Amino acid sequence: MEYPEVSLATFCQRPNRFVAICQLAGQQVIVHVKNTGKCRELLIPGVTVALTHSRNPNRKTAYDLIAVNKNGNWINIDSQIPNDLAETALKSGLISLPNVPPVKSVHREVVYLNSRLDIAGTLMDDSPFFVEVKGVTLEANGLAAFPDAVTTRGLKHVQTLREAQNNGYHAFLLFIVQMTGMHAMTINTKLQPELATAIRLAQAAGVQVLAYDCQVTPATITVNHPVIFDLEQDY
Repeated sequence: MEYPEVSLATFCQRPNRFVAICQLAGQQVIVHVKNTGKCRELLIPGVTVALTHSRNPNRKTAYDLIAVNKNGNWINIDSQIPNDLAETALKSGLISLPNVPPVKSVHREVVYLNSRLDIAGTLMDDSPFFVEVKGVTLEANGLAAFPDAVTTRGLKHVQTLREAQNNGYHAFLLFIVQMTGMHAMTINTKLQPELATAIRLAQAAGVQVLAYDCQVTPATITVNHPVIFDLEQDY
């Protein structure tokens, strides 16, 4: 994935979860933040950020904030991009679903029970599957973690995946780690212990959890390599 017309700027402040103020070419500009999460460990005054320019005349802001440089490494924070990356990688085979036949077809945003799951499809043996995708921007010392804010929606999705697995579907929870260099992926249990519990129960029911990191530059993001998911890692 490549973003158009990307410029580097300096982050100044974030008045609310939707917009930020950045210094670009000597001027302060109001930009849209493509992530409504807290991102407090990333959006620190003075850090270098990547902005992509939109030529849509109907927009209130001309730029989107898409990536942040943390200690020399770029982290993409676009919350919409993980689903696109997952769909493309599943179709191409770059992401392979473990312990099942190869993917035959992929569809986006399918309603199952009381949830809207990100991806559904069929395998080569015509058995159905679901994949729920979560983007990851939180890390410390090479350990990626999810979430950075309590997510009741994410908890509901995990519970739905467990029900789907029990009802005969192949169910997967896929973390797209929007950075590179991570040695493992875990759950931010201190922030949301009930999510970790739900994932343990889902895994016991047969739901498979996988994670992939990404190669990130200011203007690009591509799926890279599998990352070990370890629920016992302490973030």
